[in-house]
Amino acid sequence: MIGKSKLPKKAVAITFDDGYADNLIYAYPLLKKYEFFATIFVIVNKITSNIRRMDFDGLKSLNMANSVNDFLEKSHYLSFEELEYLQNSQLIDIQSHSFNHRACFCSNKVFKFNDSKLGEWLFEYTHDKRLGIPAYERKWDCACECISDDLKLRNCMHEFVSNHNGIMFFKEKNAQKILYKQYKKYLKKHSLNLSIEPRYERIKRLETEVFESRRILEEKLNKNVDFFCYPFGTYDDVSKEYVKRAYKAAFTLKIGQNMPNDDLFELKRVEVRGGNWLEKKLKIYKSPLLSKIYANIYRKI
Repeated sequence: MIGKSKLPKKAVAITFDDGYADNLIYAYPLLKKYEFFATIFVIVNKITSNIRRMDFDGLKSLNMANSVNDFLEKSHYLSFEELEYLQNSQLIDIQSHSFNHRACFCSNKVFKFNDSKLGEWLFEYTHDKRLGIPAYERKWDCACECISDDLKLRNCMHEFVSNHNGIMFFKEKNAQKILYKQYKKYLKKHSLNLSIEPRYERIKRLETEVFESRRILEEKLNKNVDFFCYPFGTYDDVSKEYVKRAYKAAFTLKIGQNMPNDDLFELKRVEVRGGNWLEKKLKIYKSPLLSKIYANIYRKI
């Protein structure tokens, strides 16, 4: 990667994000079967302790849905004990995916209104689960100065949904369009009251998300942590510079093939989906030219 060794002609790196327990349930037995190596980027603050659910022999018999549910009951994330077990298998390397992996609003552009399917990130930032509240464009909360949204607008949008059958309102095909029209009506009568945090708040987060996540992993797992995966795949010059101070390379969500002279702190990846999807994409990505063309087209659709 850094010019000191030659990669095989068909080199592929397998990576998993977040550190979910299903990496142990499903991925690890397959990696062991085929003798493949992989990296798990973990969210340090999600890692549990004092949980050691089962070894490889136990995993082989874990094939019933009820058994899997029992496995996940204590935590949907891996514990430090399980990470150590995986690391010791010499098939899996543990690296950092930040400390908290939180998102925040990065612009005044609304991309959706909460229909209960936006995920945990919205509640983590707004502390508000109400239906209809606006979700603005988001980034990793270290990749921008975060924006605080308009509480009066939130109340107005939620009230509209509540007065139109609540959760059942989203059964309508045009529910999001209706809410956007209601949002535009609000803006005709009211100014949008958004505020941007001071930069020093972001800098404080970067110290924890970048440096502290690395320190804890190295201390707990007694290993070097040299690689970082940007939460939500987002970063800017400021966050990238902090990552460069602590790591040797960083991974994004940009798609495409990595070439020898590419920026080591903007490494691309290819998302894996079901069926023969991956097989088709590998045929594209084995060609630098096709990979570049496909990536440019994919970003536009």
